[in-house]
Amino acid sequence: MKRELPEGYDPEIAQRVLGLRRGGASFDTISQALNITPDTARAWFDVALGTVDVQVQQALEVDRLDRLHMAVWPKAQAGELDAVDRVLKISERRDKVLSDPAANDHTLRKAFDASAATSQHTQDVDAALIEAGRTIADRVDAAVASGDGIEATKALYLVPHMLNVLREMLATPASRNAAGVAATQAKGSRLAELRAIHANRATG
Repeated sequence: MKRELPEGYDPEIAQRVLGLRRGGASFDTISQALNITPDTARAWFDVALGTVDVQVQQALEVDRLDRLHMAVWPKAQAGELDAVDRVLKISERRDKVLSDPAANDHTLRKAFDASAATSQHTQDVDAALIEAGRTIADRVDAAVASGDGIEATKALYLVPHMLNVLREMLATPASRNAAGVAATQAKGSRLAELRAIHANRATG
């Protein structure tokens, strides 16, 4: 369906808006430079770029990348290694911009919260510890949902830190077992001490 042009739309000025926005100028700066309102600058930019609201930033970034690609492409075709490397990086960036993030279902955060809620060893004074674990879980969930392999790999390095938090909460099997053994040993030592005291009294 053909889009209705904004009232007073001027294709020539709209192209100037597009050019300034491509260069990184804000809509306030553009409006001052071209003597139009920021809202008009946004609307005309939208039309000139040929996109709609939710796609504006993505389309603008792809447009910039395409133009950069075109600028270095001749040198890359001529075999200049720096240009070839730049083309590959631009392509990688374009793939990231165009990738659709997965829905963040907060799987790790939900699991961490369940562990914290069911742990019998956490107290109110452990609030900072629990919040640290939640922050780590949120970061990992967001990185995995982003679809960016590099970011997901970086976030996975945070998992050992979250495990440390869980150990401090005695929310891992190994930490619970270790705590149980220590408690048993402490109880056994106390019992032996009491028996020794009783024996001394009996013979004294």
